[in-house]
Amino acid sequence: MQADDFEIESQIIKLLSDCLSLDGCNIESSSRLVEDLFVDSMNVIEIVMLINEVFDIELPREGVAAWRTVQDICLLVDALLQK
Repeated sequence: MQADDFEIESQIIKLLSDCLSLDGCNIESSSRLVEDLFVDSMNVIEIVMLINEVFDIELPREGVAAWRTVQDICLLVDALLQK
């Protein structure tokens, strides 16, 4: 994992912990959004809006629909930042 990847992951974990009112120490890249973090559809909307704002990107609907883990979010954000 490169430093940039770690930075993205750290920012996303912080964002998720704030958004979901969870302890960031309990969130890992392998954490499943629904099963482990109890993310619901309203949380997803809020997370997408925050990520778009923080990273100054526009997450595609298809990409968001494919999210299953925190790592999925990181990979999509990283891919969009590489463009």
